[in-house]
Amino acid sequence: MERVFVIGDIHGSFQELELLLTRWDSETERLIFLGDYINRGKDSLSVLQTIKSLVEHNGAIALMGNHEAMFLEWLNEPYSTTDLLLKMGGATTIESMSTKEMRENESLDAFVAAIKTEHASIVNWLKTLPLYYRWHHYFFVHAGINPEVERPESSTSDDFLWIRDDFTHATHEAKETVVFGHTPTMNLNEDESSKVWISSCKKKIGIDGGVVYPKGRLNGIVLHHQPTPMRVHFVQSGHIYTEQFIQ
Repeated sequence: MERVFVIGDIHGSFQELELLLTRWDSETERLIFLGDYINRGKDSLSVLQTIKSLVEHNGAIALMGNHEAMFLEWLNEPYSTTDLLLKMGGATTIESMSTKEMRENESLDAFVAAIKTEHASIVNWLKTLPLYYRWHHYFFVHAGINPEVERPESSTSDDFLWIRDDFTHATHEAKETVVFGHTPTMNLNEDESSKVWISSCKKKIGIDGGVVYPKGRLNGIVLHHQPTPMRVHFVQSGHIYTEQFIQ
């Protein structure tokens, strides 16, 4: 593919995802998803099913996010991780993946086992998600990389899934431009907007528009392997928009 269409954190926002995908050119653009498909929004299961299908039938790349990692940990250790999952908005994911009868089960073990059985294909697929993807001079990852390493692949899984200020506030040593989600761009932009954030050194592009927040949006960017203006599609308040600017 000559271009990539990169989509930021979705967090169960299925309607926004559907609308954003209307701007995807499947003939010339490979889809890349940066993780955090679940939690907070109400339609996590629909988001997972859609992305899984796009990976299997359209060659999309779907990366692991910290919320997917937490969900898998919860399936393995529900008694020690339920409080954290719920704190991170996991109740909506659990509800979307379970029936009323399943939720009425008095045993947490039996409830988790039912989710594993009912959604075995989704769970097994989640376990296979990569932590990063490389394309030309771009390095795609959920949260970021260790800014002190020259080879971004040598960062730890905690860096890929969880790093924030240590990455966003530093100039990284890697030569690649790192495209990431995880940190809402309203925490990076001086005007606190949810627009795509580009660092002053031009080597970091943050696209998590905080779609689940009142002024948030779902961002998707189109990148070319040659220097060209970056096209941004975004969904906000039920409408889709397109803008273009030079990196």
